[in-house]
Amino acid sequence: MKKRFSRKINKNNFFKIIIILFSIILIYKIITQKRSGLENFISNVSYPFLVVCNKIVKPLEAAALRKKNYAQLLSDNIILREDNEKLLQENIELKSLINFDEKSKDLLDFKKRYALENVVFANIILKNISHAEQYFLINKGKNHGIEKDMVAIYKFQIIGKISDVSKWHSKITLITDKKNKISAYSNKTHSNGIVEGSNDINKLNFSFVSHLSELELEDFVISSGKGLVYPEGFCLGKITNIEKQDLYYKVNVEPLVKIEELENCLITSQEIINDSFQSLNTVNQS
Repeated sequence: MKKRFSRKINKNNFFKIIIILFSIILIYKIITQKRSGLENFISNVSYPFLVVCNKIVKPLEAAALRKKNYAQLLSDNIILREDNEKLLQENIELKSLINFDEKSKDLLDFKKRYALENVVFANIILKNISHAEQYFLINKGKNHGIEKDMVAIYKFQIIGKISDVSKWHSKITLITDKKNKISAYSNKTHSNGIVEGSNDINKLNFSFVSHLSELELEDFVISSGKGLVYPEGFCLGKITNIEKQDLYYKVNVEPLVKIEELENCLITSQEIINDSFQSLNTVNQS
């Protein structure tokens, strides 16, 4: 038993001696090698670690760079979007100014041409066009000289009449509203009747025209000025349909302008129009 144990100890000692000798030889080789050899050895030993580190670090660096680039692109995109919105807003404002100038210039030229000095230029700020009621609200009221029963016109087209007035704004009941009734006649045949609203923005009724009268399609229907509100000589529309019935014609009239598309109008009165046209006739005769 003792012999077996002693043999085992001897074998262990033998391996330890071999390892020590190998280590001494290896250390000696390293020490006795030239500098370049040592560098090559270190390089060979460290190369696997460098490869592993490179494979780990590079993707991390690329991901960080992508994140930085994405953040920069996102920031640039926000700045560009803000700049684009500012430019779009400026463009809209410029177009609105040009559009307003173009639309209002016609009315102001009309006002100047016919010497309508006391006529008020107004912007339409609200439109209500329904089967129950049809009216506009304008940005002029009592403080601007607007009074009830004054007339709203667009060039030679009557739009409606002022039905309600406050300090800063007024309500125009449109000629297409059922409550509006205007004494009128056909331009070519001088057939008399009453133009009534139908609560249809594109249609008026030319009522109480005798079946003995003559009418023509496409003829203009003109205000006669026989009432106390609407002046004479302004257009209400053109005849689009004629049906002969027992005592009266059934006649449809279409306004000359797209009333629902108007952005502004002129506010005047029968008295102002009559005075202006009288002055204009005097100037023309002289």
